[in-house]
Amino acid sequence: MLRNLTFCEILGLSKKLPQICTDCFSLFHFLEKQGSCHTCQKKVKPMIVYCEDCLKWKKQYPEYDFCHQAYFAYDSSFKEWLKRYKFLGDIRLAGTFANQWQQLHQTFTGYLFCPIPLSKERLNERGFNQVSEMLRVAKVPYQCLLTRTKHLMPQARKSKQERLDSSQPFELNVASSVLEKKQILLIDDVYTTGRTLFHAAACLLPYQPEKIRTFSLARSMDEKQM
Repeated sequence: MLRNLTFCEILGLSKKLPQICTDCFSLFHFLEKQGSCHTCQKKVKPMIVYCEDCLKWKKQYPEYDFCHQAYFAYDSSFKEWLKRYKFLGDIRLAGTFANQWQQLHQTFTGYLFCPIPLSKERLNERGFNQVSEMLRVAKVPYQCLLTRTKHLMPQARKSKQERLDSSQPFELNVASSVLEKKQILLIDDVYTTGRTLFHAAACLLPYQPEKIRTFSLARSMDEKQM
């Protein structure tokens, strides 16, 4: 199981990254690249390049060369971890995947890391942004390029269609010059329909970033969860 964190680690002052034991880490399952959609990692039938969802996104955003990556399957183990961390507020778990966030930072060298923001109401309710807190503990720099202007029902309580029909909740939080010719990585905890990340990308695209990529720690594989 996860060891107890020191006071310095909880405050993010320790020079060492938090560690997860081998037994616990084995409970999480990495996504397989074979047999998955080339742009969102959803499982597809043999010889299929893009899933139906991504084909629809390409029609809706023809100018956006999107590509999404995730590390883990959104299965029972990940759901239990996310429940404890995100919904029960066990902030000690923010360091669970510190090494993976460091690896991501090395993979996307030169990118501006932008966590998906929470509304003020959700932030006050939860006490922390689950993504930016993980990045902070992992000592990965990030920028809050966006602000969420609408406080809506949690995504987990919505059907797939309700998520897809949601309106743009974001606004730019920085000067437009910050984005010009920059490479940006938008980061969320879980990818389900992709609606949130596409809203975020659509908010940034008018300001001529060089490239926008998206990442989530986990990716939903179950249509019923979408």
